[in-house]
Amino acid sequence: MSIRKTWAVVKKETRHILRNPGSFALVTLSPLFILLTFAYSFSVDITNVAVAVVDLDRTSLSREFIAAAFSTADIRLAYYVNSTQDVEDLFLGDQAKAALIIPPGFMRDVLARRPTEVQILVDGTDPNTANHCLSQLAGVTMDFALRHGGLDAAAASPIDLRVRTWFNPDFSTIVAFVPVMVAAAMGMLGVAVSVALVREREIGTLETLIATPLSRLELIVGKLIPYVVNGMISVVLCALVAVYWFQVPFRGNFFLFLILSADFLLAALSLGLLCSILFRSQQVALLVTLLIFLFPSFFLSGIFYPLAAMSPIMLMEAYALPGTHYVTICRGMFLKGLGLGDLLFPTFVLLAMAVGLIAVDVVAFKKRLA
Repeated sequence: MSIRKTWAVVKKETRHILRNPGSFALVTLSPLFILLTFAYSFSVDITNVAVAVVDLDRTSLSREFIAAAFSTADIRLAYYVNSTQDVEDLFLGDQAKAALIIPPGFMRDVLARRPTEVQILVDGTDPNTANHCLSQLAGVTMDFALRHGGLDAAAASPIDLRVRTWFNPDFSTIVAFVPVMVAAAMGMLGVAVSVALVREREIGTLETLIATPLSRLELIVGKLIPYVVNGMISVVLCALVAVYWFQVPFRGNFFLFLILSADFLLAALSLGLLCSILFRSQQVALLVTLLIFLFPSFFLSGIFYPLAAMSPIMLMEAYALPGTHYVTICRGMFLKGLGLGDLLFPTFVLLAMAVGLIAVDVVAFKKRLA
């Protein structure tokens, strides 16, 4: 083997990697991206979960009980409210994941060793977080009951803990995860559109498009519309499978769901098309979009881990992804029956992403081959 000839090939390949931004990013930066994503995702501990309290007793003992319940960082007292209707509003707005309800006469009954019912309400749309809240509140309640019920652990507890789960009473993982998996699956369409312009460049048909009197905006929008239409068909099929095959309830307005799905598709497909514009190889464009859509869609969009438990850096990355906001829409419309008023934030964020990314696509696309 000739060292000189081998060295020539080494120099040639090194120049190729350095001169091709796509290859450089794929070879050098993609492992770092995967490491950061996976390391943060799998090391997430569920902490700082927002919980509401309805204190109908308002005595020193009820306040002591509340202080004991929120003495760790696993859950936090986020709201003092006056009724279960207020709790429902917090659940619908995804502002709280559980609620602790202390009845009137709590202090009197506990001191008299009479059973008193304390209720825990949990949002069953996220079983992992709901179980976490339940275990924390149940553990604190048992400890508090032992301390105020006497030293005999076998004695009847003065606190009768009642648990009620909203939106997913059976804690069914299918009911909880199928709606958000619809969101993750639809994000894969961004991968499909990522090779649209690259493929035409490679087979030579892009030159014909460039020669036409089409403006850049017309070309970009014309590329996106067929994928959006096909995506809407996929949305309908996925929703039908979720409802009729997996028996997941759909409690929202289906027409509104289609409109918000189109909002998401425009944002996701515009991001995929940007990758198609920036990279000149189908393989590179495909792999980069997989890094954008596949891993973050599963680990940073709130499917497995609550957004409240994420670090600020992870949260910024999560909110920068269209899939995070579509997960909120799917979960809210399937299981909670939310309307447009409850989903204004993710709707407008997706719309802003779509408009911004289409503008970037238009600026980035040059009507020339080189």
